[in-house]
Amino acid sequence: MELELPRLKIIKKLNPPFWASGGHSQTIMAHLIPSPTVHFSLEEFSVPLKDGDHLKIHTHKGPLPVMVSLFHGLSGNINSDYMQRTALVVENLGYSLALVNHRGVSSETSSEISLAKNPYHSGRGEDASDVFEWLHNKYPDHFHIGIGFSMSGSILLNLLTGRAGHIKPDAAITINAPLDLEKGALKLRQRLNRIYDLRFVSRLGRGLKTKYESGLISKKYPIPFWSTVYDFDRIFTGPATEFKTRENYYATCSMKTHLEKVDRPCFMLSAEDDPFVDVSDYLNSAKSPFIQTHIEATGGHVGYLGIDQKTGELYRWLDHFVAETLKIIVKQ
Repeated sequence: MELELPRLKIIKKLNPPFWASGGHSQTIMAHLIPSPTVHFSLEEFSVPLKDGDHLKIHTHKGPLPVMVSLFHGLSGNINSDYMQRTALVVENLGYSLALVNHRGVSSETSSEISLAKNPYHSGRGEDASDVFEWLHNKYPDHFHIGIGFSMSGSILLNLLTGRAGHIKPDAAITINAPLDLEKGALKLRQRLNRIYDLRFVSRLGRGLKTKYESGLISKKYPIPFWSTVYDFDRIFTGPATEFKTRENYYATCSMKTHLEKVDRPCFMLSAEDDPFVDVSDYLNSAKSPFIQTHIEATGGHVGYLGIDQKTGELYRWLDHFVAETLKIIVKQ
């Protein structure tokens, strides 16, 4: 399939409802309002990783030779609302679909708990590489697109720059990817952002406890209930990985100074009012000509609720963005 540089001019701007006109209201309400879920069948597979761990993916074969792989955000899984809605968008376009659970992440649709000794984190480009290698082997005639939400956007960018992993998708979309990990972790500690911070750490702490109780890890990492993501990365993410320290992890895996190395078409979406991803990192970073950035004035963190100006009805602008961007990528 012939590739061109991204062109997003046809993507309409988001018109938010009055009750969701800020970053926090967009972020919170987008997850409180019920979303449709996948109604078609999914086939489950276990993808082996190079270090002996594995992760679970769930696939659906579409009529067109395009495979779209979805990667969830921190503490999420394939059942997260944005993952399910995007899966419906992909299926509606007639493309094949892969929903990916990161290391140690399970979901209600898994036939067994998907556990792994090693943690997932924002720099795991090699995990995405192993997924794309597996999918390329299974669907060799397909055009492969990766979509990474939040933390997984960072994972895909680490892969696209060649900093971690080597089997890349043909194109990618990132949604509210953090480009400066330390800045994002510090912003999570501030004011109302502690709502998200506590939710992340609570989920991550439960997963870590399960690993220890299951015998997958021998060291117990106590995570106090008041801990922040910044604390969690000091207590666990840094010491439990090759980075050894939180600071080295952040410095190694942050992408804001490496975007010039991206060598595949990549569409990056973020919002000016994202509570903990600083839009200035998008605006001020030098970028590869393969990158097209789209910044909305509002949308929060993976929120993007809009009001249709003709009908006055609430709709998911993010789903519209993903659908239109996918059609641009495959020239439909």
